[in-house]
Amino acid sequence: MEDSWHQLQPKTGFLVRLADRLTDQSWQTLTQLYQPIIGPSATGLFSALFWLPQRETYKRHAILLAELGLDLAHLYAARLRLEATGLLTTRVKTEGDLSSFVYELHAPLAPQDFFKDDLLSVQLLGVVGEDLYQALVTANTVTARSSDEEQNITKNFLDVFHVDGDELRDIPEVVTSNRQNLTTTSSAPDLSADKVQFDFKLLGELLERSFVDTRAVGKYRQLLLTEHATYGLDEPTMARYIGEATDLATNIFNPEQFKRIVAQAFGYQHRGEAVSAPASSAASMPSAAASTAKGASSAEQALIKVASASAPVKFLQGIKQSTGGFVTDGEQRIVRDLVSRQLFPESVLNLMIYHVLVDENKPTLNKNLLDTIANDWSKSKVSTPELAIQKIRERQQALSKPRRSRRQQLTVKETLPDWAKKPSGAAQAPTTAKLTDEQQKQLQQRIARLEARSKGKED
Repeated sequence: MEDSWHQLQPKTGFLVRLADRLTDQSWQTLTQLYQPIIGPSATGLFSALFWLPQRETYKRHAILLAELGLDLAHLYAARLRLEATGLLTTRVKTEGDLSSFVYELHAPLAPQDFFKDDLLSVQLLGVVGEDLYQALVTANTVTARSSDEEQNITKNFLDVFHVDGDELRDIPEVVTSNRQNLTTTSSAPDLSADKVQFDFKLLGELLERSFVDTRAVGKYRQLLLTEHATYGLDEPTMARYIGEATDLATNIFNPEQFKRIVAQAFGYQHRGEAVSAPASSAASMPSAAASTAKGASSAEQALIKVASASAPVKFLQGIKQSTGGFVTDGEQRIVRDLVSRQLFPESVLNLMIYHVLVDENKPTLNKNLLDTIANDWSKSKVSTPELAIQKIRERQQALSKPRRSRRQQLTVKETLPDWAKKPSGAAQAPTTAKLTDEQQKQLQQRIARLEARSKGKED
């Protein structure tokens, strides 16, 4: 089930299970490395689920809402971030009209594994910047310290224990059979990006002509796929960036430097050829509005063709260049986050970007707006650019109606009531008319006495 937002209510039940054992190092990693990515609300939700008394018995979500001071929308957003970073697995169970959730907590990756993970490390770099990222690497990794005066006299296993060589060549069946039933060290979900079309054979041939050790680079295959999917790097460009991230003296490829080079390459406005995205919005094209739900107008077909052939960052860059703008660092992070979620094909993501910048006429990408659209499209299972075009039409039609209604309501509210339009004199007249004859007589006598006293003082 892709989206269970509609099932989440304060009275909905849930229970918590632990998939891994958490250590002090786990909590430090969660705070220092994960929190910049997922935010304090998601970190608080992880902690609340872990320390919940009797967590393996069903409780209501109202407990979490009260403890964290969040509403359902923010609690759901925090849960999604835990799921996306592999810290939480969510399962839903439905019986009749009642639904309940099982939240399975996973331990944060060890710092070394975190920095080796392409999606997590690239996202952290984009959030905290290069200087703080390097400081976090230094603080969370252990560097072996030794001097020339120290001699290593540590004994290995075979120096201490006697092992028959025949036993190692023929491993007992009880050992091998149990190994097959063991899970991996970490039970966290796989965060690998979807496989994309990339010619690693061509990349290898290009690297063989240089000084780069292709076997060392082969260990970072997933990193190369992630950067290719996000930025649309072709094989020659990828080879050039790999060369720039390789030490000339040692021929060692530095993956962290490679990430920085790629991020910096798209951190500024490029002067290259812009993507020729159609300038007019889908809402303003008569042919688009008149086209059928199943078909697409010629302008929409051209837009779909460009969106299907461009990587998200390059597509964004093309729109910005056509309007005289530039891609900000924040927009890079937003696009990378959309790609890492693996909810839509790149063509659908590009149409989402186009809709926000062109149809909505926004100067920059807004994360909250994109999250709203992404949730709607995910619930509707938008998987093709044609379906994305249809959702754009539906959204424009839905937005046009409330705007007219709000204007009408404002007109009614701003109309002054009848009593407010009467002159001040008319409003005071009824006050005198309410006096009785006796009261008017007494009032005239008081006025006469005041006038007499005034004249006596003057005389």
